[in-house]
Amino acid sequence: MNRREILGATAAIGPATLLAPTLAVANAQGNDGAVRALLEEYCAAWAASDAARMFAPATDDIHWVNVVGMHWQGKRDVERAHDVYLTTIFKGVAMTLEEVESIVPIGAEVLAVVARFDVGGYTTPGGFTAPASQDRMSLILLKTPGGLKIAHVANIEIVAAAAAHNPIDRSA
Repeated sequence: MNRREILGATAAIGPATLLAPTLAVANAQGNDGAVRALLEEYCAAWAASDAARMFAPATDDIHWVNVVGMHWQGKRDVERAHDVYLTTIFKGVAMTLEEVESIVPIGAEVLAVVARFDVGGYTTPGGFTAPASQDRMSLILLKTPGGLKIAHVANIEIVAAAAAHNPIDRSA
């Protein structure tokens, strides 16, 4: 399923389906193990500095928006960019899956997932020492006969000072 088909399917099912929390929760529970396994494998590939392994389950037309806003398109470029960073600034930097925060089915073949990761500190190419952080990823995953495929990711660093003033704090 390509992006046009995903958007068409989203339009066809309508907003009422997208906002049906009971259905979303029921469907999410059935997908939880597969999503968690995909993200745990992603972390293991990160630890091994193995970009090819990280993106084995990616679609050929994957889009990736990284934590500083770079936008890479296509599996070859996404894998190449990660290979550069995994073998330099992120080599030996720990990343762990902290929590899968939500899994929302969008039709029968698409999942919208939000997950939170802990990432160790590192030094940027410009020499800035970035402290350990939490990142939140928003992912679009496609269900295929061969398993889940990563179609789109936006990775965002959680800014703790800003998060402390979240007007929709659900942790309380």
